[in-house]
Amino acid sequence: MIETLKNKQDFNNVYKNGKMFGNRDFTLRYIKNEKSTNRLGVVVSKKVSKKAVKRNKLRRQIKEYLSTINVKLAQGYDYLITVKPNSLGQSYQDLVKSLDHLFKKKGLFIN
Repeated sequence: MIETLKNKQDFNNVYKNGKMFGNRDFTLRYIKNEKSTNRLGVVVSKKVSKKAVKRNKLRRQIKEYLSTINVKLAQGYDYLITVKPNSLGQSYQDLVKSLDHLFKKKGLFIN
């Protein structure tokens, strides 16, 4: 199970001080934290979809995928994933490929 970013200070810290990388579906921001575990925040704005059901489905899919690969990720980071409108309507496999691309490109997977 992966922890979540809960308060505004944590989100703002990742936004202001974290490193950023993106592709057409997501933007990944990450920063080293003082803990031995990873924490995750997912942002899906109303620009992606006006319907909360669709936004929450995307959020759940992303959290599910990251909880399954958490053991392969570099530990001790806060990750913030911002969903772009292009990701709406894509299959789960396409979302997984896009997220894998982000983490592999930045070298955040443990070999």
